[in-house]
Amino acid sequence: MTSGTPSMPLLQQELLLDSAPRSSRPLRLIARTVLVVFLNAVIWPSWAVAVEIDQQQQLEEQQRWLQDNQQLDQVLANLRDHISQQRQQVLDKQNAEQGFVSRALSFVGFGEDALPDNPSQRFQQRLNELRQDTENSLAQEAARLQEHRLPAVVLERQQQLQTQILARYQQLQEQLTAATQEQSLDDQEQQLNALNDLLNSFSIGNPRDPFDPEQLPWGTPDPKLTPEPAQDAKLLSQRYDLPLFEQGVQLASNVITPDMLGNPGGPVQADLDATLDAPLSPAMIAKAGELNNDPVAIYQWVRNNVEYIPSYGSVQGAEYTLTYQKGNAFDTASLLVALLRAANVPARYAFGTVRMPAASVMNWVGNVQVPEAAGNLLGQGGVPSKMLVSGGQVTHFELEHVWVEAWIDYLPSRGAKHSVGDSWIPMDASYKQYEYQDGMGLDQAVPFDAQALADSLEQSSTVNEDEGWVQGIPQQDVEQALTNYQAQLEDYISSQAPDATVGDVLGTAAIKTVVRESLAASLPYELRTRKLVASALTDNQRWKFKYTLGSSQYGQMGNILLSINQPTALLAGKKLALSFAPASEADEQTLTSYLPEPDANGDIDPADIPDTLPGYLIHLNGEFTIGSEITAATSSSVTMGTELLSEMGYWQPGRGWRTSQNKPIAGEYRALALDLHGVSPAQADALKNDLENTQQKITAEDYTDLGKQQLVGDLLYATILSYFALNNVQDDIAASQANMVSYKAPSYGLFKTNVTPLYWFGIPRNVKINGLVMDVDHITHLLAHKNNDTQQWINYNRVSGARLSAMEHLVPEQMFSTEDNPANGISAVKALQLAAAEGQKIWTITQANLDVALNGLQLPASVETDIRNSVYAGKEVTAHEKPISFFGSSQVGYIVLDPETGAGAYLIGGGENGAFVLILSGLALTFFGIGILSAALLGGPVGLLMSGILISAGSLLIAAGFALISGNSWACSKMVGAAVGMLTYALGLISVAFGGLAAAVIFGALLSDITSICG
Repeated sequence: MTSGTPSMPLLQQELLLDSAPRSSRPLRLIARTVLVVFLNAVIWPSWAVAVEIDQQQQLEEQQRWLQDNQQLDQVLANLRDHISQQRQQVLDKQNAEQGFVSRALSFVGFGEDALPDNPSQRFQQRLNELRQDTENSLAQEAARLQEHRLPAVVLERQQQLQTQILARYQQLQEQLTAATQEQSLDDQEQQLNALNDLLNSFSIGNPRDPFDPEQLPWGTPDPKLTPEPAQDAKLLSQRYDLPLFEQGVQLASNVITPDMLGNPGGPVQADLDATLDAPLSPAMIAKAGELNNDPVAIYQWVRNNVEYIPSYGSVQGAEYTLTYQKGNAFDTASLLVALLRAANVPARYAFGTVRMPAASVMNWVGNVQVPEAAGNLLGQGGVPSKMLVSGGQVTHFELEHVWVEAWIDYLPSRGAKHSVGDSWIPMDASYKQYEYQDGMGLDQAVPFDAQALADSLEQSSTVNEDEGWVQGIPQQDVEQALTNYQAQLEDYISSQAPDATVGDVLGTAAIKTVVRESLAASLPYELRTRKLVASALTDNQRWKFKYTLGSSQYGQMGNILLSINQPTALLAGKKLALSFAPASEADEQTLTSYLPEPDANGDIDPADIPDTLPGYLIHLNGEFTIGSEITAATSSSVTMGTELLSEMGYWQPGRGWRTSQNKPIAGEYRALALDLHGVSPAQADALKNDLENTQQKITAEDYTDLGKQQLVGDLLYATILSYFALNNVQDDIAASQANMVSYKAPSYGLFKTNVTPLYWFGIPRNVKINGLVMDVDHITHLLAHKNNDTQQWINYNRVSGARLSAMEHLVPEQMFSTEDNPANGISAVKALQLAAAEGQKIWTITQANLDVALNGLQLPASVETDIRNSVYAGKEVTAHEKPISFFGSSQVGYIVLDPETGAGAYLIGGGENGAFVLILSGLALTFFGIGILSAALLGGPVGLLMSGILISAGSLLIAAGFALISGNSWACSKMVGAAVGMLTYALGLISVAFGGLAAAVIFGALLSDITSICG
């Protein structure tokens, strides 16, 4: 109030306002508002407001804390993290108080006081609250088991668990009380150490696959690891354990002269016998008969039809090479040996180091333009080779090689009329030349302006180059630019060549056929070492695959439970799987007791199927199947939900083993696919037929001969095989448009039911079944730019890796989506795309900005550890700020790249190089249940559930991929696949401009639909 105005009580002022004339109503409203504010300032001052806000924040924090500590496993995990932090604070405090006076006071009992630890007391209170819930839960479970009259052994397991749980409860509570009541800092340290050790002895968090940044899952083999070719027969014999015996003439020669024929002797029985690599199967006998059992016709058919792959060693064997009609020199030789022996013509392998013209080798390996590119491909494939220089130019290659010798009726018709053999005649069906036809040159005819798109993105985004992050990439602009370019491509092709085939657009490579009535007496190149011969390949010349399953002891392999180790030639085209079955009738009875009963119509409502099971009550035996045969079983049973450790991988001649580790959970069904040098149409057709037969049986309610492989295994296997097949098709298209030469090298991956153990004090009490997971641990290519341009090779690797990651969620989504229940997958690139759409910062992390980036990230500790270790190893990491919410689950995606090669890992939060797929919860348990039990036990209602999925899945995705490259017509939407291939190359420029980010975000937008491969 102004000076001189008499004071008036606030209430009286309010009354006066009320008695004012009606014409001043607006003024009264303003005055009342001012009065309220004034009253609040007097009655509820700013300090009171601060108190209220603080109380509200405390309430919200308490609600968050309770949300994060609802279940016992959550409390134990969070308590462990807190104790670890508290222990570090105590150690830091002790290190800061290490002066003479402090040490003296501590010595006489006057050391520093213990640090306050209110959170531990809070955890202790929560544990006390949960203890009663735990006891009630265990009692209810015991009553249920008795109600279902389950066997005594199951009741004993329940009682044992209850005793263990309550004893560990008591131990933890006593240790936690001791840690919170200590008075001195030293005593507190001792108690915290003991409590930390106790908590770390429990398995608490979800098992996570180990990740080694020095073993990136996707990339190309290092050619420098391949040795130079052997320069004499002795070294060749030592390398591959080949027999070393005299051949008569000691000088190297590539011409068989009459005095050498038959020397040192004729064939033996082994030259007619079936071998592992060259079986005398019905298919071999039929094909030889089709060729009239004529050795000349057999040789020429193999030579003129089997395309060469520049790798070394027996990879897929004769059987798969016959149907695939692609193979390396060893597999091609095995096919020729098998067909000749099937025709009753003795045949054997011959080995040596040979010299070939550089121009011929460049044509042979894929029409590369410089010798260095050919050497790069041979080295990646493990073919021991070296370039020979003359006059400053590479003129020849020397390489280790294998061919075939057949006991032919050579004289006088030179094999044209074969009756009784008289001479060993060389046949090399792998070495050949090709006629190459260029495609339409879309990169020149319809150039994609990658730089313009990059400039547009940079202008529309927030880019912090100093800290290393980007934010706000306009994904719609990206999608529009790609859509426009796709339309330009389609318009150009439609106007220029409306009836074009795939070959017309991409270009073709055709073998230059050789048709003669007789056989040549010489090899088409120079032999540099004395040849060695053998009736069969040795073990050192064979690729091998192994799978070992054991217990997990502190992250290391413990007791071996099962193991297989077989040549890949025996595994080519076969389904592999790790699954589990009830160890006894009591275990089977317990498991089925948790499945709902059908209603009056015989139907099961998926909503009635539980998503958790008491795994500790059920013991399982592990089984490893090859095809339909169980080839290995666990040496002892394991409890459902137990964390195990597996190791799998390839052994390569000259290089040894390269393996990866996973942490399977007892109860999962893991379907494994080996993609050796590609997926043959015959393999895809066989799988498609299997799925269709199963669907027909289910529709007819005929469950005879239907087990977990037919109902679950085939569908999971079809998913991972589809992933490989479709990527192989896209690789061919992309490489053709990017001036690259690409061959699939032996790779493997799996698709599995996802079982998550829920631990109580380190004991997997329950298991939760929540979706499916794809994990591709090893995917490699033999890849070189035709001009051996290293930077283009790196760019291609980076962008191709992003496409491979996107396909990890796209393929399962298409396989398992129904009209009413779509499947939703998350991969590394999809997680990054969603995070970018949320407005999160997307970080590109190197050693230059590691500390800044880690301070800006809010990711799980395990993910940040992967990031830190990867950067320390010289890798580049792309990650988003914090987890994204994905259909109620928290998900993370991050990419680890080798900046020198473009090789990478595309990881999700569980450590898998793959994708997590959410499906209907009842369906998830159905997969899980059938994966353990037999179809007959589960009966018709579950079969009806599966029928819809099988109808949806079929194997059409695989068929679509092969339709694209059939070349009969431009069936796949006028070159949409070529557009994807072209963009793969063009977007490499954007990848460089954005430091790797665009490879993740743009491809997430580009590959929004798997059917883009066919429009």
